[in-house]
Amino acid sequence: MQLDLEPVGERPGFVLVTGDPPVGHVRVDLLDGHAHLHEVVVAVDLDGSTTRALVEAACERLSARRHGQVTASPYVGAEAAAYAALGFAEIPADEPLPRPLAQVREQPGRVLVRRVLRAHRTVDDLAAFLPALDGAPRDVGVLRAVVRRPAAGQREVLEVGHLDVTEGLVGDTWSVRGSRRTPDGSAHPDMQLNIMSHPLVEFLAQDPEREPLAGDQMFLDLDLSHANLPPWSELHIGGPEGSVVVVTDQPHSGCGKFIARFGKDALAFVNGPEGKPRRLRGLCAKVVRPGPVRPGDEVVVVRPDAGAASGGT
Repeated sequence: MQLDLEPVGERPGFVLVTGDPPVGHVRVDLLDGHAHLHEVVVAVDLDGSTTRALVEAACERLSARRHGQVTASPYVGAEAAAYAALGFAEIPADEPLPRPLAQVREQPGRVLVRRVLRAHRTVDDLAAFLPALDGAPRDVGVLRAVVRRPAAGQREVLEVGHLDVTEGLVGDTWSVRGSRRTPDGSAHPDMQLNIMSHPLVEFLAQDPEREPLAGDQMFLDLDLSHANLPPWSELHIGGPEGSVVVVTDQPHSGCGKFIARFGKDALAFVNGPEGKPRRLRGLCAKVVRPGPVRPGDEVVVVRPDAGAASGGT
């Protein structure tokens, strides 16, 4: 098979071609980073072996690139049945989806299906991992990773990040992403940063290269629970003269992207009775003192007094 790594039209992706001269191809689009099998075209395939070989080759390529799943949108009926034989299962209608996949699902006469390329953690796995999460430091933690999102579906793991009171993490797209929690849809000032437990994302991702897919900008080895970090707690990063962020009262919940990357069980758990009090999906914060942040920096917790807790920072 031959591989074309060039973007397909306006979308990034690749095409695998089989035969010389070519007798078939498979095209994969990356929709904001989500792998989607756009089409499989084969000239003659009486026993289905060429189609299967193309799909398996595409899945192997995506798995090597650390994708956790690939979706497709066959027509209802025989084509959908053929995809089922290739290991695809229909995505439930009530499952939240990332926007580009939700748009694909709206196409008339089609069904959105998924093939899992990497086994996700189960609810039982996550329940068994809770003691490790509950053992996280409470007062002095460590910044493990800083991740910038320069564009939709893109991640940059930084050796040094720069926090700014206005921009949040400099170079991140927080300010242009907008929010459904503001009247005009603009970026929410109390949601500049999303912060998540590093031990948890490490457990969910099962591969260091997949950890940034969570979409949070900072990952800490620290107890992020409501009990330990009430709203308006300060996190002093990098020493007395370092940057400071404050935990806000905005909730941070999982979404369709989280399911696509770590599975439905993970979303149910982090948003469930065990996960919400612990803030397993993470927390929202904003910058109150700018400065550089680096993996390995110490993170010191300064909790609010009663007056601050009731009145803000």
